[in-house]
Parts: sequence; C-alpha cells; structure tokens
Amino acid sequence: SGPSTTPDLTTVIVAGSTHLPGPVDLRNEATVGQRAVDGTPAEVWAVLPGVFAELGLETTRVDSSEGVIGNPGYRARRIEGQRMSTYLDCGRSFGRDYADRYTVTLGVLVQVAPSVDGRTVVRTVLDAYARDPSQNGPAVHCITWGSLERRIGDLVEEKLET
Repeated sequence: SGPSTTPDLTTVIVAGSTHLPGPVDLRNEATVGQRAVDGTPAEVWAVLPGVFAELGLETTRVDSSEGVIGNPGYRARRIEGQRMSTYLDCGRSFGRDYADRYTVTLGVLVQVAPSVDGRTVVRTVLDAYARDPSQNGPAVHCITWGSLERRIGDLVEEKLET
C-alpha cells in the first residue's frame, strides 16, 4: 500500500435547486504517480534525501520501515526555483494562476517498494490546497500537472547513475 493520506470531504448545498435530492459530497483526493527505476530499494532510498534537497522540499517524515519520505503538508512558495503553477493547477482568475497568488499547502510523500521485475517502484503522493490570504474563505483543492512526480523520478534516476 502507498503512503496514507486522508482526503477532505466537502458538502455542498445548491440553493434553489429542485433537481437534487440533497447535499452533494465532493471528495478531494491526492494524486499518485508511480515510476519503476533501475536500482534496489536500498539504493533508491539512499538518494531520496538528495532529491528532496535539490527540489527544495523539506522532509519532515522519514520512515525507513515503510520506505516513506517527504512532507505531509507545508507552505510552499517555489519548487526548484519554479513558480507553483509549473506543478499545480489551483484555478485562475483574470489570467492569473491561484497557485502563484494564493498560499499553497503542499504535501509530497514518496514511497519506495520493490517491483516484481527486480526494479524499484518510486510512488509519489502529491496533495495541495491553495487559500487566498486576503480572504477567510475555503481552500481550493489543486490538481497536479504531473511534472513534479516526473521530476522526482528523473532525479532519482540521475542520482542512481552517478
């Protein structure tokens, strides 16, 4: 099983609608990216701290027994010097990305597991929310473009080759 995340559940009541039988529940779930790389789980595990450091992602969870490293949630401004909209779609207004204007809480967890073909699976769980710092409204759930998950896999492979 992958790193555990707890999706938020939001209940929406549509006022004035006679077609809906009641409130609608929306589930916001994390995105999981997976990639098999050449190397043993121990070799992959050994390079992951360097991957997180290169990306500028602080690691607050390191669990070698589960093979999980990462951060379940922190205030992210940039990753590897890039704007958050490079990695996330949190919506936009007037041509400006919320990922760049709002306060983004980002969770990134990577799990290492052996693959049946002798390789190692690098499983990345990404979850993000953006909140307008000038408002007291609810956070917006962001979706990933998939580029951060790919970048983590690329860096793992690069570091394994050196």
